[in-house]
Amino acid sequence: MDKKTVLGLLLIGGILLGWWLVMKPSAEEIEKERQRTALIKDSIAEVKRIADSIQQINNQVVSEETQSTEIVLDTLLSSLPDSLKLLALDSIKQQQAGNLYGAFAAHANPINEFVRIETDKFILHFHPKGGRIANVQVKNYQTYKKRYNEKIDDTLNLYIDSLSGYNLTLFSQNKQINTSELFFATDGKHTKISGEETTGISFRLYANESKDHYIEYIYTLKGNDYMIDFDIRFVGMESVLDANQAGLPFTWYQVTPSQEREVSNERDRSNIFYKASDDDIYRVKRGGGPGKKKIEKEIKWISFKQQFFSTALIAKSGFVNYPFPAESVAPPEGNSFINMAYSVELAIPFSYSADETFAMQMYLGPNHYNTLKKYKMDLEDQIDLGMFFLFSIVNKYLIIPVFNFFDKMHLGYGLIIFLLTLIIKLILSPITYKTFVSSAKMRILKPDVDALSEKFKPEQAMEKQQAVMQLYRRAGVSPLAGCIPALLQMPILLAMFSFFPAAIELRQQGFLWANDLSTYDVILLLPFHIPFYGSHVSLFTILMTITTMIYTSMSNSQMNMGGMQAKQMKIMMYLMPVLFLGILNNYSSALSYYYFLSNVVSILLTLAIRKFFINEDKLRAVIEENKKRPVKKSKWQQRIEDMQKVRQEQARMRSGGSKKK
Repeated sequence: MDKKTVLGLLLIGGILLGWWLVMKPSAEEIEKERQRTALIKDSIAEVKRIADSIQQINNQVVSEETQSTEIVLDTLLSSLPDSLKLLALDSIKQQQAGNLYGAFAAHANPINEFVRIETDKFILHFHPKGGRIANVQVKNYQTYKKRYNEKIDDTLNLYIDSLSGYNLTLFSQNKQINTSELFFATDGKHTKISGEETTGISFRLYANESKDHYIEYIYTLKGNDYMIDFDIRFVGMESVLDANQAGLPFTWYQVTPSQEREVSNERDRSNIFYKASDDDIYRVKRGGGPGKKKIEKEIKWISFKQQFFSTALIAKSGFVNYPFPAESVAPPEGNSFINMAYSVELAIPFSYSADETFAMQMYLGPNHYNTLKKYKMDLEDQIDLGMFFLFSIVNKYLIIPVFNFFDKMHLGYGLIIFLLTLIIKLILSPITYKTFVSSAKMRILKPDVDALSEKFKPEQAMEKQQAVMQLYRRAGVSPLAGCIPALLQMPILLAMFSFFPAAIELRQQGFLWANDLSTYDVILLLPFHIPFYGSHVSLFTILMTITTMIYTSMSNSQMNMGGMQAKQMKIMMYLMPVLFLGILNNYSSALSYYYFLSNVVSILLTLAIRKFFINEDKLRAVIEENKKRPVKKSKWQQRIEDMQKVRQEQARMRSGGSKKK
């Protein structure tokens, strides 16, 4: 190496040394660089730890599915930053969705946008979760609390949206998938329709995100109708769903709020009704209230009935694969917010074809007799118009037509009930007149009956009875003439007992001091509860009781009968109004008002008939004339007398035998 080379190398080394001395970082800069390097190393380790945690959680989900998932997440991700935690959770959810929902995993992501459709009858809110009608607000009706406490106009929610819905259970790739947990795709928009206008909205679940394989819920609404078309369409699902089911389980459940003043009465009139394939109408609980039943027949429709409103699900071709477990449950007594919780497990037929539709309808509205009847599905038979067939017939073909006739005139309901009372009394007037005539004849014959009572000894009761009956036949009087008219009036009286509490027209309609004729009126709240009576005083019930007592007294004086049995009957006749005082105190005030009016009219008729229509002197003359005529005995009367003679002879023989002993 020559001098020039050495000198060059030294010069280069000097330059490098000088450069290093000039460019050397400060101690502060060295510390920052150290921290940056350490942060990079820590981040690499953190990412690896996150990946390991995600894999561990996914393995946990695969092996144990969703058991204690929230606890595992909290434990494994508690130390992660929020941004990294969200990243981990998204990955976990995707893995879980695939494991839980298989071909429908893409529909596990939440969508919280409602679609609002308003018609003349109600406001509906559709929710993508479950593709369901989430909320039904029925127009022109109000809850009792809103109507009388807050004094504001509002609509009535048919059920509690967060606790109600329906679920179609699918089986795919050996997984059970519930559509109520998935978020359907929809392009529905907020809409308002009226009159004959129609609109529709559809919700779809795509399998494997393919437009050729989907389940679709199709709703069709009309502006002036409570009935909605609800179709479930299956397109290309034969290759997606497991081929092991002849019917797909369809669960329908609802929790209904209390709409009325008295929740206990409301629950007693709530039930689950259904129409079976034999075209008969059945109920889950006899009478009403909570009940449970396995429906052992194919059914055409099923209805969750409240006191004045219903939601009914109608299958145009019927639900298959019974039995169908149905149940209605009431909350504890202290919960006055909830009326009833309903549920039923149905089955929808599925034949694994490329494109098939199961057509249904939903009724969402009031239990108004004519409204339900127009659908010609027997939905009106769920309205309680009488336990027995005869009472129901009287309501359907007499009471309801007359009531609706006056209702179309837009008269007040107090006046309508008054006119209804007059018409019923007019129809029954021939029967009432015969009752009074019979009572008058019995009263005229009372001296003769008393004379016979003195003639016969107590042990000769059979002979006395024969003599009295012979007296009645000779006078042309039937002791049953007064009872038969009363029995003929009973179907109408008991039909009214069912009609008024079920008439939605009376709901929240006031008259005088009663602010709601469908429930009891209150003039005084008691600071205590009286068993069998309640904790309030109903004035209409008191008026009904007083007028019943007066009419009973007039009837007893008209009959003027003696004897121990007659006295016992009189006591019973006075006890009945007291009994009804306790029953009707918590019943519809319209019914008490009707009975009060009926009693007043009956009292006035009694006074009028006594004064203007019945001449006792003429009746007495007719009876005396009848006594002179020979009485022809019918074969039936002769047979009765022969039987009585045989019994008398047997009684004498037994009496004689006992004396010898």
